[in-house]
Formats: sequence, C-alpha cells, structure tokens
Amino acid sequence: MLRPRILLLVSLALLLVAGCSPSTAAPQPPNIDSGPAGSTGAPPAPSADVAASSAGPGSLDLLLTAPRFAPTTTATVAPGETTTTTKPPDPYKTGPRASSPVITPPPPLPPGDGTVYAVGDSVLLGANNYLPQTLGGWDLRLDAKVGRHMNEGIDLIRENRGSIGQAAVILLGHNDGGGSSVYGQLDLIMSYLRKTQRVVFVTIKEWQPGHATTNRAIRALPKTYPNVVVADWAAVLDANPQFLVDNVHPNSAGQIALANLIAIMLGPCRRDGSTVPPLKILPIPDGVDIPKTSIPGATEPPKSSTTSSSSVAVETTTTSSAPLPTTTTTLPTTTTGATTTVPPPASTTTAVGPALATGPRPPPWR
Repeated sequence: MLRPRILLLVSLALLLVAGCSPSTAAPQPPNIDSGPAGSTGAPPAPSADVAASSAGPGSLDLLLTAPRFAPTTTATVAPGETTTTTKPPDPYKTGPRASSPVITPPPPLPPGDGTVYAVGDSVLLGANNYLPQTLGGWDLRLDAKVGRHMNEGIDLIRENRGSIGQAAVILLGHNDGGGSSVYGQLDLIMSYLRKTQRVVFVTIKEWQPGHATTNRAIRALPKTYPNVVVADWAAVLDANPQFLVDNVHPNSAGQIALANLIAIMLGPCRRDGSTVPPLKILPIPDGVDIPKTSIPGATEPPKSSTTSSSSVAVETTTTSSAPLPTTTTTLPTTTTGATTTVPPPASTTTAVGPALATGPRPPPWR
C-alpha cells in the first residue's frame, strides 16, 4: 500500500520539475540602440519586442529598422516656474533676389548682461542707421569710423576688452590689403574675446585681391573658436549687387540687409531678470538708393574725365549706455580734384582723416 503512494509522489515531483525548467530561447537580434561595441545604450522597451515578435514574416527586419522606443525629453522645473517649448529658428533669406543665401540662425544665447560691442569701419557705420531697430533689446555699444584699419580695430578691442560684455560684432578689413597676415590679426582679436559668449564676424566686399584671403580666414574661424559665428555679407552682396553704391558702401536697402543679417546671426537678447524687445527684422527693398553724399564714406566719381583723387570727412559714432573711451580730434584735410564731404550727424563724435583707399594699402603690420 505504501509503495504505490511513493510512486505517485515521485511522479508528481517529476512533473513539477519538468514544468519549472527553462525553455530554450530563440536567438535575438543585436540591440541597435546600444551603438558600437563597448558603448552603452538604453534597453528596449518590452512592448516593442512584443510588437516585433507578433508581426509575422519579416518581423526581424521590423525589429532592426523600427525605433525601439519613442524619444522623450525631461525638463527640471523649479517650484513656481512654467515649462516653455523653444521653437527652432526659422531659415532667413538674406535679400530680395532669388539667389540670395538662405541661412539658419545659430541657437539663441543663454541669459546674460545683454550688451553687444560692435567695432568696424564705414560699412558698419552705415548699418548703424538700422541696427538699433533690428537688434531689439540688445544694449548696443558701437564704435565705427570711416577709413578704419584692422590694427586700429584690434587696439580698440584690446583697450575695451574688460567691458565688452556678452557679445561682439566685428566688421573690419575693407581698408587693409588682406593677405596671409590676416590670420594672425584675427587670432589676436580672438585672444581678447575668448570669454565673449558670441562673436559675430562679418565678411567684407572683396574689392582688392587680398580680400579673398580675408574672407577665407573669417569663414574658417568657427573651426577654431566655437563662440564665433560668421555673417557672410560678401555672399549676400554677390547675390544682390544692387545693395552697393560704389565698391564697398551699401545704400539704404543694403544697410537694412546688413543690419538684419547681423541681428539674425547675433540672435535674440535674453537679459538677466528683465523682459526686452525681440529682434525686429525689417523688410528689405530691392534696388532702392539714396544720395551718395549721405552715406558715410561714399564718394562720387569726378565730374570731368581727368583722373583725380577724392576724400571724405571721417565720422566716428559711439552708441553706449556705459561710456567707452573716445577721442575728439580735428585735423586739416587736403584734397585734389572733386571732393565730397559728408556732414557729421549732430550726435556723433567727429574727426577728419583718410578716406577709404582706392589703391593698394601698405602691409597691415607696420
């Protein structure tokens, strides 16, 4: 009687052991989210495996090509704050002509002091007619002068490097011959601006052979300096030659286009602890011109067939909420042939000096 009971218990035990033993699992494809060998990745969600295994024929291909899980983003919000979704900046067309470059603005800067220091020559001085509008809430501190050389601009940046602030705009090179030495000049500028969050370098109109090298050097800067963005004004002019009244200087439409371009590449201001106006991108007219005598640095051609030289008065404009060092100087001007003099605006510091040259310049390093 005892023996049948023992046999029954042994049979039940064998059945239980057989039911608990692991089954042979089918080989699984590699985890495509883990990346190359040695890297780590997020494990696949179970629901994705179930969906792939029930997809019937071709389920292996589905598993290898379909996303294993939907990407998610997690934001940490402090008490009392609300979350906001930042829309990627829209592409911007730089001029009215069909071939005008279309650019993607750089990512917005983080909050900062909201100051932008701009140094340049007569081309930047002309754009200042519209920069205070296009830059919105930025605190613009501009120092631009007709005939300014690269070395003079470098001196200004060095002298004011302690108060430049969050961003800078550099438009220099029209009054220099260019050439390989410009690489060292740009590196010197960046040695003073290495802590500036964003530096907007503007390419120049290539009106002398060496200016092609200047633009190549400017366009290469972001590879070495992550805080540099390039406003490619030269490319805009190639597509919109109607923006110029002479070799270099923009008319009113060109001044608007340049001011817009600088604003787009600088990005919106996010000043600490305050709400400021956004960028204001102005509509750009096509082919609109203004009298050349009202454009800083522009000269009219001689009225006779005799070749002669021209010169203009030098204008310096400084716009600042925190004063920068400025100097007021008056020197005699001598001219030969036809001369066009630009009357200085009432609110500017005025000096007299050399105009934009029409011939080769001496080497930049003197």
